[in-house]
Amino acid sequence: PNVSYYIPDRYGEGYGVSLKGIDFAEDNDVSLMIALDCGIKAVDQVDYAAGKNIDFIICDHHLPGKSIPKAVAILNPLQSDCTYPDKYLSGCGIGFKLAQALTQAWDLDKHEPYKYLDLVAIAAACDIVPLIGENRVLCHFGIQLIEEAMRPGLKLLLENAGRLVDGRLKKDLTIGDIVFAIGPRINAAGRMEHGQLAVELITSTTTKAAEIPASRVNENNTTRREVDKQMLEQALAMVQELNENTVSTVLFDPNWHKGVVGIVASRVQDVRYRPTIILTEAEGMATGSARSVEGFDVHAAIESCADLLDTYGGHRAAAGLTMKLENLEEFRDRFEAAVDAVIDPSQLIPSIPIDLELKLHQINMRFYNSMNRMAPFGPENMRPVFVSHNLKDTKRSKKVGDGSHLKLEVCQSGVEAQLIRGIAFGLGHMLDEIEDREFSAVYTLEINEFNGVKSLELMVRDIKVSAS
Repeated sequence: PNVSYYIPDRYGEGYGVSLKGIDFAEDNDVSLMIALDCGIKAVDQVDYAAGKNIDFIICDHHLPGKSIPKAVAILNPLQSDCTYPDKYLSGCGIGFKLAQALTQAWDLDKHEPYKYLDLVAIAAACDIVPLIGENRVLCHFGIQLIEEAMRPGLKLLLENAGRLVDGRLKKDLTIGDIVFAIGPRINAAGRMEHGQLAVELITSTTTKAAEIPASRVNENNTTRREVDKQMLEQALAMVQELNENTVSTVLFDPNWHKGVVGIVASRVQDVRYRPTIILTEAEGMATGSARSVEGFDVHAAIESCADLLDTYGGHRAAAGLTMKLENLEEFRDRFEAAVDAVIDPSQLIPSIPIDLELKLHQINMRFYNSMNRMAPFGPENMRPVFVSHNLKDTKRSKKVGDGSHLKLEVCQSGVEAQLIRGIAFGLGHMLDEIEDREFSAVYTLEINEFNGVKSLELMVRDIKVSAS
């Protein structure tokens, strides 16, 4: 059969199945459309396609609505009658399951879908799905595939991100590398230009073919960062005007870039720890993205305002929504009330769960290697967080970067001979505080490699100075 792909324009068509996409399929004599990572609420669109004799298979992991599309098949483990044991596959992961099923049904090589595990891992990492059960297995082998048989396009992205030196990875690839180095660049194509550019990059089979789309994707990412920074500054200025007693944050500016609202929502939520919605105007509608705090179902809060919305969808932790401009103020009030009715006050206080207290002398490569057997780390299987008390600065700690970060060298009272280095991003202001006082540090462990020598270092999340 002839197979092609269609990437909707997020500005002209939105994020899911579009009528324009269905018309494109009809014009090109397409008889079957497979929706990936969308479609579970596309009831009208699937009916529209059926009227044109186009069948639908839906592979989606978003929460279903009250009505289910009349598709030929729906693969979504969140359906109430679905018995599939793993409920948290990414949309791409569900597409991978379809590919596995087809190889069985058509008696094809069962290993054929494994060639795409690198893409499954990237999708799972960037969609922030829980890295437990099947997701963890898929990501383990997907990362392995990236390291052993890296696609030319991915290689160029990682080079641009500084993760490659002389064509080789600086260190073992992690979920964090995918989330912060690969994901933003791939997403920037759709945010700033068109998602098709990312497809061209990822499917390029030679470095030469990947060079042009890689260059454009990296340029898009640079532009995205600039827009992101400007929007965040404006949003944080608006936050200063909010009533500090409110339990939600809903911000709107008609001039904000639609492709960056999700990123800004995450950054605003980091500063003002509340369920957060960032909205802009597009085609006469208010549209945007929501991000939640730990343990709070932001999708349910949005759903309680469904009568004010044209479209919405997502997960407990993140969602998208669109409404008429005249509904914005009422939505803001009702969303605040919906959050206030069910949120626990403790959910409005950011916290760092600690897994274990360590003495510095317990930190060694053997311990690290044992811990790392639990990788890949990610949501619901996070890298273990440790705390050490009675730490002392060796007088060699210093501010780095623009002065907002702290490069540490510490020892522990009673075992001063045991030294360890670390980095504390955003904690440069603590240097004077720790100079002559004992302190506690919360951190994860990372490998630092310099001139071929590997050593362990602390990635410090927070510092608490002991009482005098």
